[in-house]
Amino acid sequence: MSQEKTNMTAASGGALNQCSAASGIDVRELTYQPGSARKPILADVSCSFAEGHMTALLGPNGSGKTTLLKHFLSQIKCPEGAVLIDGKDTLDYAPKERSRKISWVPQNSIGESAFTVEEVVLMARYPYKSTWEGDSEEDRKIAEEAMRTVGVWELRRRNFTSLSGGERQRTLIARALAQTTPWILLDEPTSNLDIRHQIGILDLLNKRVREGGLSVIVVMHDFNMVERYCDRAVLLKEGNLVAKGETDEVLQPNLMQDVYGVEFQVVEKDGRRLFFPVREGPRNMLQ
Repeated sequence: MSQEKTNMTAASGGALNQCSAASGIDVRELTYQPGSARKPILADVSCSFAEGHMTALLGPNGSGKTTLLKHFLSQIKCPEGAVLIDGKDTLDYAPKERSRKISWVPQNSIGESAFTVEEVVLMARYPYKSTWEGDSEEDRKIAEEAMRTVGVWELRRRNFTSLSGGERQRTLIARALAQTTPWILLDEPTSNLDIRHQIGILDLLNKRVREGGLSVIVVMHDFNMVERYCDRAVLLKEGNLVAKGETDEVLQPNLMQDVYGVEFQVVEKDGRRLFFPVREGPRNMLQ
């Protein structure tokens, strides 16, 4: 597909934008510029995330990916009407109600330092309890299943701070699964994982999306993993929406070179594209 067609997809919204506001997450002209920023971190971003898809959120460091997800969670307050979840303004959700809709896997988490792995995962059941209600047998069963699924059951008595980076990441993914929400947002979930666990986690999420009942938005930098697992993609650069649509429409070598400043060679193997960076853009890649 030509770059011209890709840009047309970005303008029209493509398949990604063909859902109604009542059946997914809808972003409407979202701009965010904190007082200390010289320019907006997000600039007039509009896009929709349809249910039943695994959507990659792409862009260089500092392009606004995490900031966008934090607006969905109301960790950053949205302007009224800027983010709708199933047709309802995110500002109108009570915290527990929103937590029954969306679970969150951050890049790093330090708030769980005083807890064991099992206690961290059981935190996921809080949205379903009254204020002083303890953990039920069902809560413990759900948490156990989540821990076994991602391979941290044997670590359940360990303090969270004693874990390796990859073990902590899998614990946070187990917590998101135990929250039993229709949406999971993940911010670079594989960054601390070895290749076996990267594939295992992404296989698991992709399988659950395909089986129905789960929708995933995941921040990633590995285009080959995006090509393999994600059927939709949104691309940001410096706070601006560059492209959105089906993954093969967004992952175009010319477009990615423009956004990342790196030339890519694309090789097709067994019906799947493989991306290889072959040459830097600027001489000094850190400039």
